Amino acid sequence: DTLFRIASMTKAFTALTVLKLRDDGLLRLDAPAAEYVPEMRGWKYPTEDSPPVRVRDLLNHTGGFVTDDPWGDRQTPLPEDEFTQLLRDGVPFTSVPGTRYAYSNLGYAILGRIITNVSGQPYAATISRTLLQPLGMNSSSFMAEEAPRDQRALGYRWEENRWIPEPTLGPGAFGAMGGLQTSANDYVKWVTFLLSAWPPRDGADNGPVRRATVRQM
Repeated sequence: DTLFRIASMTKAFTALTVLKLRDDGLLRLDAPAAEYVPEMRGWKYPTEDSPPVRVRDLLNHTGGFVTDDPWGDRQTPLPEDEFTQLLRDGVPFTSVPGTRYAYSNLGYAILGRIITNVSGQPYAATISRTLLQPLGMNSSSFMAEEAPRDQRALGYRWEENRWIPEPTLGPGAFGAMGGLQTSANDYVKWVTFLLSAWPPRDGADNGPVRRATVRQM
């Protein structure tokens, strides 16, 4: 029952929520991401013939962005207004979108913003409503410090010959890429749900997201 941050395993929850919004007809995977995040519209791309970053590119880590570990983790508590300004200022590219894989925390932070803009609620609330609550993951949350301290796995670092508590990375704009806190008992509900999508079959499809969509994710 101990709660711990699952870091980039959060990305699967973000990705499946995006696909559920697609299933609901609220977004298109091959649409330019700027269609849902207006701050991206003025971006300068690597070449004049570069295609715009699509939602699908963000999901697949093919947006052409700079690989950003461990920078991305440190951005977890970034306020939403500062993220808005970061997007408005534009970002560096290392390749033309859609041509090369490069792991990107930024891409998944942008997906969090897409979830927020398309659903009309903060990404954390939408992911919770779409996946955590229906699956009974009642101990899981993006608000780590709201849980009792004695239930959480706390981090420490060795400094000046003693253990110093590592500050909790609070909720923020980059939480969609790595901010979810859960427990082993909650996480097994997620794994069980994912596994239940196989094999493809006829019959009732009662999950919070369709089996076929889970397999696509």
